[in-house]
Amino acid sequence: MDSAALVELASALPDIVLKEHRHWTSITFRGKGFAWVDHQEDTAMVKSTHADREAIIGNDPDTFSAGWASRTTAWISIDLDRADEQEVFEILADAWRMTATRQAVAAYDAELGL
Repeated sequence: MDSAALVELASALPDIVLKEHRHWTSITFRGKGFAWVDHQEDTAMVKSTHADREAIIGNDPDTFSAGWASRTTAWISIDLDRADEQEVFEILADAWRMTATRQAVAAYDAELGL
């Protein structure tokens, strides 16, 4: 997959606001960032939990690596050339859930029949 495909995948999530910059796109829920895509490098940085990040990296360290981290969140760096679209969408959806309001998550889950 490439950076344009990741932006398209993210656009399927509710209330997404894309902020385009010269070589990268910030993907936000109503202005709150949960992913950044570097179009020149075909890489992305996506919000996660510490535990999920470690599990994802452990399963495929050639595609995923550790990005930024704080006390409450950890970011996953993704080599998009090597990444599987379905797995990336699941990571994006989890990041969206961490960022979106409870009401937005509940509405999205109801739409999906969850």
